[in-house]
Amino acid sequence: MLGVRPVHVGAAIAVLLAAAAGVVGWRLTGVGDAAPAPPSPVSLSVVPADGAVDVGLNAAVEVSASLGRLERASVTADGGAATPDPTTDTGPDLESGPTELPGAGDGQRWRSSAVPLQPGTAYSVSATVIDGGGRREVRTSSFKTVTPAEILKVPISPLDAQTVGIGMPLALYPTVAVADRVAFESRLKITTSPPVAGAWHWFSDTELHYRPENFWAPGTEVSLEANLGGYDNGDGVWAVTPRAMSFTIGEAHVSTVDATTHQMTVTSDGNVLQTMDVSTGRDEYPTASGVHVVSEKQPSVVMDSSTIGIPQGSAGSYRQTVFMNVRISDSGEFVHSAPWSVADQGQSNVSHGCVHLSPENARWFYDFTVPGDIVKVVGTPTQLAPDNGFGDWNVPWSEWDN
Repeated sequence: MLGVRPVHVGAAIAVLLAAAAGVVGWRLTGVGDAAPAPPSPVSLSVVPADGAVDVGLNAAVEVSASLGRLERASVTADGGAATPDPTTDTGPDLESGPTELPGAGDGQRWRSSAVPLQPGTAYSVSATVIDGGGRREVRTSSFKTVTPAEILKVPISPLDAQTVGIGMPLALYPTVAVADRVAFESRLKITTSPPVAGAWHWFSDTELHYRPENFWAPGTEVSLEANLGGYDNGDGVWAVTPRAMSFTIGEAHVSTVDATTHQMTVTSDGNVLQTMDVSTGRDEYPTASGVHVVSEKQPSVVMDSSTIGIPQGSAGSYRQTVFMNVRISDSGEFVHSAPWSVADQGQSNVSHGCVHLSPENARWFYDFTVPGDIVKVVGTPTQLAPDNGFGDWNVPWSEWDN
């Protein structure tokens, strides 16, 4: 037939046969092909859940990813610091502390560090995830912490960075009765340099002290780390602020008051510096025997007999300004200047429980002593109660460390 080219027909047949045999280096599209499956979406879990309220201040924030990777997570407080400032005891302080919660992750899971959250605060969580196809997506959530019915604060004595005497205990005064003493105490860490063993002792649910078995050695550095932020005391009471403080032990000042000889012997690091005439409490109002610890100094104090049970206007009452006052108990015992009893000092006991000194000796002792110094009183019929001021050293160690 005209127009037929057998050679071309053969070539076309060969190509079709080769294609059927699967040896051609290219493929036809649109016939029997399935589109590639899209990457699986990243599954993200956030705790506390989005929209959660009344979240505990001790909660940790956790972000977890599956079917993908967690590139970054951040948790910020809306309008303030994310955690309380450990240098304050008034907490919360929304103007201090980090603005973003610290934390760490491994690409699948991120967890905030064990720090307390601010009370009554909204937090925003932001997570950047990457799916199997390499596509990034930012997801967000939020939650709000509980507003405490009452905040548990913890004043501390002595003051941070203070140098004190060898008898000063570390004293904590929770403003709300502690419901679980063991749990509360477990959050307190004491370190000393050089190392020295010590123990806590509870005088009540709102007062606990720490001391070693014997007086502190001069030069000892004592540090407290109170991880109380986020402590749940129950009934809506929370501690908000962690605390950190330290103090130093100074020279060994020990003064011994003998009510029978009417003398006070003052020593420093074992060396006698002064022996002074004194007058202590009369028979009706004896000065308490035992180990007293200086708690404060005041240049002038108005002493009123009504505070020790002698009403104004009755026999033996008094109200006067007294100078150079060194407090040695909470029941009103001071070592102080008493110019009116100089003739009795060294001779007889005429005070209402205080230790009287001449103005000159009182000035010297006031300038010499510091809080934490020891004043031992001997020779009287009454004993200082352990909870009267810093009467700690009148508790045997076997009873203290129990």
